[in-house]
Amino acid sequence: MSFSLRTRIWITLLPLLALLAVLGGAGMVLLYRLGGSIDLILKENYESVIAMERLNEALERIDSSYQFTLAGREKEAREQYHENWTLYDNALKKEEGNITIHPREDELVARLGDLTRRYRQKGDAFYVRSSEDQAVRQRDYFGPGGLLETFREIKQVSGDILRLNEENMEEASRQSQALASRSLLWFALGLAAAVVLAGLMALRTIHSILRPLQVMTESALAIGLGNLDQVVPVTSQDELGQLADAFNTMGRQLRHYRKTGYAQLLRAQRTSQATIDSFPDPVLVVDSEAHIEMANPASQRLLGVTGKPEGASAAQVWEPPESLRQPFTEALRRQHAYQPEGFDQLVFLRADGKDLSFLPRILPIQDPYGNTLGAAVLLLNVTRFRLLDQVKSDLVATVSHELKTPLTSLRLAVHLLLEEAVGPLTPKQTELLVDARDNAERLLDRINRLLDLARLEQKHEPLDLRPESPVGLVKAAGEMIRPRAQDKGVELVVEAPAGLPMVQVDGPRLGLALNNLLDNALTYTNRGGRITLSAAAEDHAVVLAVTDTGQGIPPEHLPHVFDKFFRVPGQSRGSGTGLGLAIARE
Repeated sequence: MSFSLRTRIWITLLPLLALLAVLGGAGMVLLYRLGGSIDLILKENYESVIAMERLNEALERIDSSYQFTLAGREKEAREQYHENWTLYDNALKKEEGNITIHPREDELVARLGDLTRRYRQKGDAFYVRSSEDQAVRQRDYFGPGGLLETFREIKQVSGDILRLNEENMEEASRQSQALASRSLLWFALGLAAAVVLAGLMALRTIHSILRPLQVMTESALAIGLGNLDQVVPVTSQDELGQLADAFNTMGRQLRHYRKTGYAQLLRAQRTSQATIDSFPDPVLVVDSEAHIEMANPASQRLLGVTGKPEGASAAQVWEPPESLRQPFTEALRRQHAYQPEGFDQLVFLRADGKDLSFLPRILPIQDPYGNTLGAAVLLLNVTRFRLLDQVKSDLVATVSHELKTPLTSLRLAVHLLLEEAVGPLTPKQTELLVDARDNAERLLDRINRLLDLARLEQKHEPLDLRPESPVGLVKAAGEMIRPRAQDKGVELVVEAPAGLPMVQVDGPRLGLALNNLLDNALTYTNRGGRITLSAAAEDHAVVLAVTDTGQGIPPEHLPHVFDKFFRVPGQSRGSGTGLGLAIARE
């Protein structure tokens, strides 16, 4: 017959509970019997002892009354005589009603009663005589068979009764001690038997429970080490048997997954390796501890790293270049992707005697629960693009510089003609020259912007950092554009509270950036709108901001607003070049 694990535990515990109940009940009965026996014996004998002590006390006072009478104090003696006979009779009645089981006490009490009656009769006769019969009273008291002799006999009998009850009390004490010893012995034997029985049953139950658990634990440890060929014997149909059966089912599933999944995993790994090997640029994959899991030949050649060999437990730790350490750590620890776009964030490596430029990409790899598994690192070789960009920038700078000189001469000639320095002009000639002047000014502005951008991209000139007042910077920038804003009907507000700290900036370059931002805001703000130029302290820094009430930029175009020559489709106004924000960023 098969029992569940819970039933088996209850079967083990119920006899123990019953045994504890029996021991507890037996102990209570023994204590009750012991206490009742002691109480009964002590109560009966104690009352007899008290009665005899009171009887003797009253007897002595009665005897004293006779002596007082013989001494001539009869009135006082008679009062004492009658008063103490009442106490004597009460004590005697108490003893007669409290005769213990001792056979001799009944006999002694009967003799005491006889002596008491004789003593009372003689006493009453003693006081019947007149006070002149002192000689007769002397004989009644001291003579043979007189009051004194009877007094002594009563004292003897009451003393025997008192000693008898005291002996009974001592015997009761000895019996109680013997009963307590026997009770303690039997209780100790029962408790020892209960402990032994409980220990045997507990050992049996523990063995029946722990042995299957130990086998399953050993099998689980073996599976954890990769040995999936573990089978736990099913020895029962209880919960442990069900657990063993479920464990075996899990083992079969794991073996099945190993057979089917290992090939898929190997195929996926080989596919991934072949994929990154096909990249001409360095690609490597690291785990969460920066150990290199995979690396393509380009990364092995340029970075000197190798992927983890198949079956190896340890892999090389990748030490990224100085410029990539911070973003690499951020990708692993905080899951922040690093995807720069500008050439100012390039990584430079040297190979085959050539300096190569790479644009890094670091992407964290996560599991479905958001935990970091590692990161993929890609270094895009942009050496040619960088050279082309440099050539383009040099070409733009050269062409702009070459165009600026003849354009300056052309502007000078147009201005001289408009001033009629060489003769008067007709209205039509004036109109044509004004149009030529405006186009020349516009062309000069574009050339200047191209030259500014080229100069900034060269980065040969270091920043001339000097302490400047933020209030002065924003006010100066606002005053430069205020006339144009008033002509267009746009409100310009400058917010710069007093007390802002000084800042270390390159004043002319920062002014150029602010002018470009304000110019862009004025271009795209309609009449009646508002442009705000503000300076405010924030987190141990001073923030300069340009905000406007213009139509705004769609979210999809925001990543490109600082690109060179970029203009938002459908929002182009005037004859801008798309260089203002690019210059501000540089």
